[in-house]
Amino acid sequence: MLVYDVPVLHLVNRFWIGGAERQFVERLRLHPAGFEAVVACLETSGPMFEQVRALGYEPIVFPLKGTMLQANTLRQVARIAALVRERGVKLIHSTDFYSNALGVMVARIASAKSVVSRVDLGHLRAGFGRWHREAEKMISRFADVVVANADAVREICIREEGCKPDRVVVVRNGLDLATFDQLAAKGLREPIDVPEGAPIVAVIGNLWPVKGHRTLLEAVAKLPADLHHVRFVCAGEGPERTYLASRIAELGLRGRVLLLGHRLDVPALLARCNAACLCSSAEGLSNALMEAMAARLPVIATRVGGNPELVREGENGWLVPYGDPGALAEKLTALLRAPEDAQAMGRRGRERVERELTLERMADGYGALYRRLLGCAPILDQDRAVRAA
Repeated sequence: MLVYDVPVLHLVNRFWIGGAERQFVERLRLHPAGFEAVVACLETSGPMFEQVRALGYEPIVFPLKGTMLQANTLRQVARIAALVRERGVKLIHSTDFYSNALGVMVARIASAKSVVSRVDLGHLRAGFGRWHREAEKMISRFADVVVANADAVREICIREEGCKPDRVVVVRNGLDLATFDQLAAKGLREPIDVPEGAPIVAVIGNLWPVKGHRTLLEAVAKLPADLHHVRFVCAGEGPERTYLASRIAELGLRGRVLLLGHRLDVPALLARCNAACLCSSAEGLSNALMEAMAARLPVIATRVGGNPELVREGENGWLVPYGDPGALAEKLTALLRAPEDAQAMGRRGRERVERELTLERMADGYGALYRRLLGCAPILDQDRAVRAA
């Protein structure tokens, strides 16, 4: 039996530029058939808020106003629960740490089902306190379903956090290729200072320690002289900027490594590049890698998290150990010295996205998950985007 127009509350913390937020927008862009999206957030800050409004949604705001350890949190939980009852919401799909915590609490109070998202395990290695990790584990255990975007994330939820295997499913991120291609064909919002004809390597990711930009700089410094004309463009912002700018100067890399700051024209930027690089210490299913593949770029990435699920060595790119500038420099050298082979890798990456990582497949996966959770229909063979052990 199919279910039609069942309200699903989609809850997110805020609308900053990040992988979870971008996939939140994509989740709304092509919502599963038979389900009505109700959108709520904890704050409206961030440039992606207007993208949500452009899709026809006006998010309902439930402001936390600081730490969760205050009376206001209970007031917001009560307000969200009232919305759930008023709108007849049957399922709450939350997106990040704070919205996951509130989503699980509200679901218990309002007799709804809860889906929490786990898209990145970087917090386990990025300096968060023990309370945060323990809270994350508890939230996942109390949710009806944990949805991960990569097998690697699912395995850690089960092995390290004690989640039951039958309650952790994988729905891979998806790209709206038509929209991506349209944006790629547009001009850059801001020009980049790169000499005409110089090869360009894209490094897309906020300037956080987990993204490994320090390793990138050391690797670029090791490249042979015949590759000193290559430019590395880093799109993203964060607390590492001061160190990175200083280290660029120390290594004599000014003009060769460019810190571009936040960019809202990433598809257009990628369209002007020749390769992409990701040096992270932890990843779920990287949107940066997916978009590079969609842009027909060969990719070099660290062998961590979900990266090996996207990068097939020798087919669409190469994998290197995390924190090894020598290995990274070696693969960059081989790739940049063989442009025809690199272009062939890029084409194969695009073909993989078209087969396996489309927005339609992601929407089908979420639709199958929602139906299973609400007891509306079993997961059928064609619902391959949902994977459970």
